[in-house]
Amino acid sequence: MTVVVEHLDKTIFKKPVLADISFTLVPGEIVGLVGRNGVGKTTMMRTLVDQYHPDAGKILVNDADLARVPARRSDLFYLDAEGIFFKRWRLTKVGQAFQAGYPNFDMAAYTKLLARFNLKDQRYGQLSKGYQALVRVALAIASNAEFILFDEPFDGLDVIVRQQIVDLVIDLVADGKRGVLIASHDLRELDGLADRVLMLKHETLIKDIRLEDLRKLASKRQMVFSGKTIPDVIKANGHVLSIQGRVAIVLFEDYNDTVKSEVEAVKPVLNEALPLQLADLFISELKED
Repeated sequence: MTVVVEHLDKTIFKKPVLADISFTLVPGEIVGLVGRNGVGKTTMMRTLVDQYHPDAGKILVNDADLARVPARRSDLFYLDAEGIFFKRWRLTKVGQAFQAGYPNFDMAAYTKLLARFNLKDQRYGQLSKGYQALVRVALAIASNAEFILFDEPFDGLDVIVRQQIVDLVIDLVADGKRGVLIASHDLRELDGLADRVLMLKHETLIKDIRLEDLRKLASKRQMVFSGKTIPDVIKANGHVLSIQGRVAIVLFEDYNDTVKSEVEAVKPVLNEALPLQLADLFISELKED
């Protein structure tokens, strides 16, 4: 049970959006997809489920090429919030529509989730933004698709609804049978949720990292130097995240013994570790020089 993306390319209106994208999704993992605005996260989601046909490359869903075996589409769940077709429908009718599209859709589970959030048979379009988000997550869970793709699931939601969605996503992968890909600008939410992070920049995938492994190797440090400039060895081995006065915040992605010795050799006046966050990696990799 895997989704394997091989050398995926997509051009829209003669502009390359995705170039040579390769990665794998497996059950039991929550994977974050991050990148700056307009980098192609939504395009990737739409291409993965064949809303957009790829210009090159393959998407293999459980070893079957999605382009040749379209029935595998039901193994993936993606609901594009920008193109909701059921805004005027009551929630029961919405569930029935998805039951027709997903052979393993669990109507009882869908109804139970709606009741859990005190949602009656209202029209989807009359619900608040937060409740609409919960309905979309309920549909994803009830679909029983092996892989769920969420595009900005936390956008504009209050802290209570966000936590409810986080809890549902964690429960979704707990038995190791289903996997989740989340495209989000909310790095704080992803930081405590994602097992891996895919990072897009300039149409291509520049990082596929496991956050646990990153934290074992990397170090974010607050540093002050005796001179007025940052020593070359610091810039060669680390990413300067910010400078305020004489205080520099530096991220070393691999703070091994050799790097540590080279840093100590320039005798910084201050050199102390700070908590490392996903946002730090985002800034170090995606900010323009």
